[in-house]
Amino acid sequence: MLTNLFNSKSKRQTLFVSSVVCTVAFGTSVTAQYDHFDQLPDLGSQAANFLSDREAELLGKSFIRQSRYQQPYVSDPELVNYINRLGQKLLTVSVDADKEYRFYMIDNHIINAFAVPGGHIALHTAILTKSETESELASVIAHEISHISQRHIARKLETSKYDSWIALGALLAAAAAGGADAAQAAFGLANASIIERQLSYSRSFESEADSLGIRLLSRAGLKPSAMPVFFKRLLDESRINKSSAPEFLRSHPLTINRIAESSERVRAYPEGGEQDESEFLLMRAKATASYARNKSQTRDQYKSQIALGDNSLATRYGYAVSLAENGDHLLARKQFKFLLKDYPGNITVRLSQAENEQYANNVEVSLELFKILYEEQIALDNHLIDIYYANALVLVKQHKTAIPILRSSIANNNDEPYFHILLSRAYGETGDDLRSFQERGEYHYQRGNYKFALKQFERAKKFTESEYELARISARIENVEAEIELLENL
Repeated sequence: MLTNLFNSKSKRQTLFVSSVVCTVAFGTSVTAQYDHFDQLPDLGSQAANFLSDREAELLGKSFIRQSRYQQPYVSDPELVNYINRLGQKLLTVSVDADKEYRFYMIDNHIINAFAVPGGHIALHTAILTKSETESELASVIAHEISHISQRHIARKLETSKYDSWIALGALLAAAAAGGADAAQAAFGLANASIIERQLSYSRSFESEADSLGIRLLSRAGLKPSAMPVFFKRLLDESRINKSSAPEFLRSHPLTINRIAESSERVRAYPEGGEQDESEFLLMRAKATASYARNKSQTRDQYKSQIALGDNSLATRYGYAVSLAENGDHLLARKQFKFLLKDYPGNITVRLSQAENEQYANNVEVSLELFKILYEEQIALDNHLIDIYYANALVLVKQHKTAIPILRSSIANNNDEPYFHILLSRAYGETGDDLRSFQERGEYHYQRGNYKFALKQFERAKKFTESEYELARISARIENVEAEIELLENL
């Protein structure tokens, strides 16, 4: 989590979403001898004609941008970096290894995940917190990767006789032309007919995604058996409480027969060796404590586990984070100190220790802790700490130090809205109105509010002092207007 400078209602803002670009071929792990999905037909021809790579990229990015306005995308760089590294591990052994994918997390306690054309996969935090092993978590990601690689959305759109495709284009065009409010209205009108139909997969598509997902798990060195195990648990939970069946089961139809088929496929693959679950357990604890609906109850649960003899790193860490989330910063400080005595140098613990000081308004102490981490990680060419440190610098009004760090982060990941609004704040505080409005425009653009983004760019033009600056901003306005026109003409 980061202390949010721009929204008093929440500490969280959308943050680090890394791009995954892989160019390696299939791994060398054993493949099931009789897995008929090794001989899948070429699905690119008709589906590609219906939805080109360019159209898929445009639609996917537009969908994600507009959904940022609707959904609370996870703000913690470490959590989303973890999900992206796990996604990359699976992607490198898939048929889409040479394509660019992005993996996101959304703060939602309902179990669900979705894939969007163009290589965008989003998981609700409940997928992480309800998984018992990293392989279970990976099984959902592998399943969604397979939906994209097999062009299931394009194939479903194609078979819908263009009706839903036209509706989807209209939805995105409305959002592009009218901004976030129009998008919200369009979503409300089209939700039942588009989202329900087009993101709900047929049984044959689910079977393909299961089979290919299992293969990805095996090739990535994870446990293929995790997929039917996790899905079986979801199905059992839905039967116990039918009124609150996981949303995942509505868009991904699940039956006993389907679980039995996937269990049978798993038998053809090697089980895989012992997995190091340490990072997964820490990330699960972090998500559980940070995004809990009932924070005091979560704190008490961790406290009870410790009282019953569970002194594992993940449980003690979850307890410390839950103390900080409940505002008990003094006790949290003591717990982090004890943890670092037993696990010196642990980056995850040290990050949360620094955040606890930040939330306790000990901003100078927090800044020093982040600075030490930042300098250590930069020496290792690791940029995970960059945004944490830049955020801390802005909090103490060291804007000139924060600006180059933020510019570097945007150069590596231009699609992240929070980077732009934080940089806009830093520029504004130093009196650079031109760049402040420009970055504010990029923030609204990345959140799908194209109309308001254009207004910010027009405001930036008023502060230009050279023909070059004017031409650069004018070109950006033209690019956004051209994208709006493309969406309107889909």
